[in-house]
Amino acid sequence: MQIKSIRAANISEALVQVKKQLGSDAIILGHKKIDLTATESVVEVMAAVEHDALKSEEVNPVQQDIQEIKSFLSMLISSKDYFTQLQVRQPLAEVYHSLIVRGLDERQTYRLLTKVLPQVNEDTDKRQIIECFCRQLVDAIRLARPFHQLSRRNGRPPIFTFLGPTGVGKTTTLAKLAAYLKVSRKCKIAIISIDTYRVGAADQLKTYAKILNAPLIMALNRQDFAEARDAFHGHDAILVDTIGRNFLRREYLQDMREVFAGTENIEHFLVLSATAKDNDLRQTIFAFKEMDFSSLIFTKVDETVDHGCLINQLIRFPYPLSYLGTGQRVPEDIESATHKRLLSLLFPSSNGVHRKDSHGSSRRTA
Repeated sequence: MQIKSIRAANISEALVQVKKQLGSDAIILGHKKIDLTATESVVEVMAAVEHDALKSEEVNPVQQDIQEIKSFLSMLISSKDYFTQLQVRQPLAEVYHSLIVRGLDERQTYRLLTKVLPQVNEDTDKRQIIECFCRQLVDAIRLARPFHQLSRRNGRPPIFTFLGPTGVGKTTTLAKLAAYLKVSRKCKIAIISIDTYRVGAADQLKTYAKILNAPLIMALNRQDFAEARDAFHGHDAILVDTIGRNFLRREYLQDMREVFAGTENIEHFLVLSATAKDNDLRQTIFAFKEMDFSSLIFTKVDETVDHGCLINQLIRFPYPLSYLGTGQRVPEDIESATHKRLLSLLFPSSNGVHRKDSHGSSRRTA
């Protein structure tokens, strides 16, 4: 059983919040009036819900897997001639199976290769097939440049939040991009942290803020966040570090949505680890949809040799990719995402390695 305390102006509003956060199966354990000042009071309601009731509202990976299988089978049946060609024509079959081995989603790989087939003939070799496939892949993947133009709205500076599960490197990513804005773009930046759950994260961010000579405010709730935002009214950009939790539990996302509710000129990044499993990445993105995030950032790209799971999310979902985290060094190990860099992850060169320039591109060294 999960127990939660909810405060509101009156009992009616509190009950609405109980239903929204815990669902219609929640039960009320009790309520009381709390005087905040001599003239201001709120109602506090204690509510509870069984875990099974919560699970029914969470992302159901089994149902989604079944739907994907049905969709894939339907596509195979409707395009069986293409599937036959993929199996019997050796160069095509080699490319198809090599992409699956690299971790690409079978359904998405098949879909892209069916678009390649009209462009090849009996004399087309494996290299040409890969080039055609890469063109299809590039067309399917969107990129974003979120800091290209920092625009104020109604006099307020843009706010950029870093969302995501625990352990993906949100704080480090924020520090890298804060350094980029401060040093390379000469922006006046400020930092807000709503991650008061982990002491270590707060200490780490304080260290980064001190190095960058950037003001930092810790916010416990929506009111604290609003006050911090107003305090940084004169800055060019505000970066927000958020708590990492198991966001497959919808109530955690609801808590975060409440912190940011009504905030103008705000843009959310969803930070994910390139080392995570494909299904975990898919479910996390699915869960965060309600946050209306604008782009993805993948970290720990250097910690895996299998980048298929990363590519899968970019062709499976409509969200663009903005940055790739490529190591622990701050601020060096981050780069703007490019199609060329993504292709190099999927088809690593055998005669050289890619080394990245901070915020930029990649260069090849022998």
